Amino acid sequence: MLNVVALIVVAAVLFLASGCLEGSSSGNSTQPATVELTTVKPSVESVEVVNTGAQDKYYAILDITVKNEGADGMVIIVGSITQGTQTPITSEIPVYLTSNSKQVIRIVLPLKWGGGEFTAKAEVKIP
Repeated sequence: MLNVVALIVVAAVLFLASGCLEGSSSGNSTQPATVELTTVKPSVESVEVVNTGAQDKYYAILDITVKNEGADGMVIIVGSITQGTQTPITSEIPVYLTSNSKQVIRIVLPLKWGGGEFTAKAEVKIP
């Protein structure tokens, strides 16, 4: 009885193996399987700036709208402001973005008012 069961198991294994081989030798070109890793895909959609304060207590408030078209994940939002020829003032904050979402991140930067135009920028880094 044990020999019959062993013979049936061997026959089943050979049958399944021959079916696998037939599928791969049917003349179709076999391409390597591609695995697409889904990662966070952030982008800065807009930067809005509000200035507030007076004299030596002056601030630039950056409201940075970030869009994520990828998977959930951590990113680092970097905001900066430059006034005239001064060295940029920069700050960064880690943020968790959910998949297919939009989020407004606020960064407050202390300034010394020097008059004139300023330029605000923001970028998203993936750690």
